[in-house]
This record gives sequence, C-alpha cells and structure tokens, in this order.
Amino acid sequence: MMEASTISFPGNPHLWSRALRQIPANAETRPISHWRVILCYLLLTLVGFNLRSVILGVPPVLPLVQHDLALSYFEVGLLTALPPLTLGASAWSLGLVIERLGEWTCVALGLLLLGLGAILRACWPSSVTLFGFTLLLCLGIVLAQTAVPSLARHWFPHQVGLVTALFSDGLIIGEALAAGLTVPLMQRFFGPGNWRASFIFWGVPALVLLLGWLALAPSTPLNWRRKPDQAPQPRAVRPSGQERRTAAEKKEAGRRVNAWHLGILLGGGSLIYFGMNAWIASYNAALQRAALTPLALGVLNTAQLPSSLLVTLFAQRLAGRRWPFIGAGLVCALSLIAWLISPPELEAVWVALIGAGSALVFTLGVALPALLAAPGEVARLTGMTLSLTYAVAFVGPLIGGALWDLFKLPALAFLPVLIACLLLIVLGALLPERPPRAEASIVTASSRIDLAGHSADQEQSAPPAAS
Repeated sequence: MMEASTISFPGNPHLWSRALRQIPANAETRPISHWRVILCYLLLTLVGFNLRSVILGVPPVLPLVQHDLALSYFEVGLLTALPPLTLGASAWSLGLVIERLGEWTCVALGLLLLGLGAILRACWPSSVTLFGFTLLLCLGIVLAQTAVPSLARHWFPHQVGLVTALFSDGLIIGEALAAGLTVPLMQRFFGPGNWRASFIFWGVPALVLLLGWLALAPSTPLNWRRKPDQAPQPRAVRPSGQERRTAAEKKEAGRRVNAWHLGILLGGGSLIYFGMNAWIASYNAALQRAALTPLALGVLNTAQLPSSLLVTLFAQRLAGRRWPFIGAGLVCALSLIAWLISPPELEAVWVALIGAGSALVFTLGVALPALLAAPGEVARLTGMTLSLTYAVAFVGPLIGGALWDLFKLPALAFLPVLIACLLLIVLGALLPERPPRAEASIVTASSRIDLAGHSADQEQSAPPAAS
C-alpha cells in the first residue's frame, strides 16, 4: 500500500495529502506491463477500424446493390445518409445508456450489433432487411464510438490525447482501406458482382474483435486493483481555502465549455470533409473539368491518414490546445478560397491541405470531452457532442445544394464549408485552456483514486443526473 510520507509530489502538498488519504485501504498499485498497455492501444485502434470499414465498404459496391435490389435514387441516398443520421439522432440518448451500463460493456455490445448487422443484411437481401440491419449496425457504431472517449479516460487518465488519437487513426484507416480494397477484393476472391460476400467480409472482423475484447480488454482501470477485504469509508476532510479556490476554478472552467460548443466545433471539421466530398465532382463537372475529379477526391481522402498519424505523434502535447483548431481553420479557409480562384492544375494541392486540416480537427476533437468533462460525465458529453457534430455535417451539404439551386452559382455550394472554417477559428479560440501540468496531475490522480478497483459507471446503479 502507498504511504504519503514516502512519496514527493509536485504542486500543492495539501491536495496530494488529501488525495492519498482517499485511497482505499484495500487498494494497491502494481506496475502495468508495457505489453498490456500496447494491447489496450491496439484494441482501441481496431475498434475504430471496424466502426468505419463496415459502412465505408458499401459505397464502392452501391451501384450493384441498387441494381440487384431495384432501389430508387432516393433510397440509395437514404442508405448512405443513414449512418450520420443515426449518429446524430441517437448519440445523445445513448450517452445516458453508457453511464448506466459502463463503457466496457457498451463497446462489446456495439461490436456485437455491428458484426451481426453487417452479416445479416447479406444473408437475406431485400430492401427491407438492408435498411433494417443497416440501422442495427449503425446503433452499434454509435454505442461503441460514444463509449470510447470515456473508456480512454478511465484506462489512461494521463494519456487521453494519445489514446483518442489512436482510436481516430483506426477510424481513418478503416475508411481508407474499405473504400480502396472492397472492389479489388470482390473481383479477385468473391467473384464480379458478389457484393453480399463483401458485406460479410467486413462484418466478420467485428465479431472476431468482440471475442478478443471479451478475453483481453480490462474491465477496470489499469492502475488499481482491489484486495478481497473491504476498507471502511474514509473520514471526511475539510477542504482548505486553496482547495476551495481550485474547485471553484474547475467549476468555472466547466461552465465555459458545453456540448453546443464542442458539437459545432467538431461539426465544422466534419462539414469541411463531407462538404468537399459531396460537391467536388459536381463542381468540376459544372466547370467542364471532370477529368480532375478522381485525383481530387483521392487526394482529399488520402491526405487524412498522414495528417492523423502525424498528429498522433504529438497528441499529448496538442490535445486540448486552442491553436491547432485555429490553425486548421485558417489553413482550410485559405485553401478553399485558393482552390476556387486558382488554376485547375493546383486543385490537388489545395484539397490535400483541406483534407489534412479536417483530419487534424477530428483527431484532436475526439479527446475534448474526455479532457474537459468531469470523470462521470464524459460519456454524456461525448454523446451530446457527437449528435451535434453529425447533425451539422449532415445539414451543411444540403444547404450548399440549396444555394446552388437558388442562385445558379456552383461556388456557393462551398459557402457552408467556408463558414465551417471560420467557426473553427472562433470556437477554437474560445476553448478553455488546458490546465498546467501540476494541476492536470492532481486532477488525473484524483480520478484514478475515485476509480479504484472498478469504474464509477460499473459501481453505481443510481440514474445519471440531469444535464
């Protein structure tokens, strides 16, 4: 058992003394194997990969699906819009479910729904089952994606930025590989036109990962274990004046950020990405330069991966900072304007910068709820943030299309994208500053103590407080 007299901590000694007195007598700390840490990193990255590979494996074979099931263009559009619609509509409420069931359980349940939905929609091909099982797997995606930031906070309170960046890398890698490999794999191994086999191919890894998750993923925080004997309740300690001031500062910082702030901030980054993907092809066709579209779309999506991986290397330093979001907004805004007025030959350069900037916002934005919310409210804030994020990303391209129809100017389709860039600058500048290292150490140490042996979500059965 740890003793306060044998350890020297930076920062306020009264806070550390109080924190150590709150450690249960039956809790002990053990060194965590590097291999176990790496395993947790890998599991979260693979979760992210599967959450995107299943849905991004559909667009390459969508013409085949439309032909075989006699889908209208409206139904095709609804099918492609179903994932962001589900994320936007249900992430908020599922954040409350996660607080009840616990993050570990919800990730496992999400993987189960994801794998079953992906496979079952290939077993009974019809328009009804296609939409029904797609909705099922989308609910699994929302459940798992909303739980991961809170789980990262519990597993790695000192490395939230790095862990959520690895999860984001998995999402982006899943998007890239599914979009690029589905058709070649189908033609080489499954037979031309066998889209049902491709659905099963991307669904099976989710169920395999579920087995690995159940066997290997820790259901408790990594740094604390509980001995059999239960300790008496710790006696109440009256907080000092400095502790009360620190608590007041934390409460004030919490007031300065909310789900609307984070949701619109992350939604701006997603709107930049989805808006560019939605209108590049139509814009180039309207300007009689359709031959540039394949390269532009390829570069836009490919540039996300190196940007995300590079951000991951510095995620701990960048997470929670204002200037990356401000810088990304500036780069995307200037690149968009330059793309609209520069020669067509430079299109690939500008869209690459836009893709890299949107990836930076997404990679660092995933960590914000875990960094800025109280330990017991991460899942709820994440759910509310995701709902607003995907609502903004869904509505933006629709507004761009309406402006094009109304004024007959192709460039107006990108006006919502430009507004999103400006919102990144403004909302990024208004983010609360991340606490200094000493204060952050105290906060994360307290969260570890509060989570000794089991996560708070798994120990408490009381309903979540109203937001």
